[in-house]
Amino acid sequence: MQDTINRLNLLSKKEIEQEYLKIFGYFAPKGYTKSYLIKEIVWQEKYNRLPNDLQNRINNLVAEYEKTKSVHIKKVKKFEVTVGTKFIREFRGEKHEVIAIENGFKYKDKTYKTLSAII
Repeated sequence: MQDTINRLNLLSKKEIEQEYLKIFGYFAPKGYTKSYLIKEIVWQEKYNRLPNDLQNRINNLVAEYEKTKSVHIKKVKKFEVTVGTKFIREFRGEKHEVIAIENGFKYKDKTYKTLSAII
């Protein structure tokens, strides 16, 4: 990674923009500085690309938005849990147990409205 940074730092901004075009398949956005272009290229090299199906979904959403100025995303089914369901996890050697109750979740004798509220 440091080799890539060193190599790119030796190039002109125009040469880095050409590198960006080769890597990403489209021109670098106007206004990006040389250092920001380098960061983008290094990130791409380090983390690679999104999975093709995810990238295609994103591309389709962007195209839909550009046409309609709105996006229709399939509604996610609400997470429903049966009362009495136990969630048990071990974290740092300690067992944690959460129980679904009528209006939320019970953890360590406290009631929470959502699972994400339990920290």
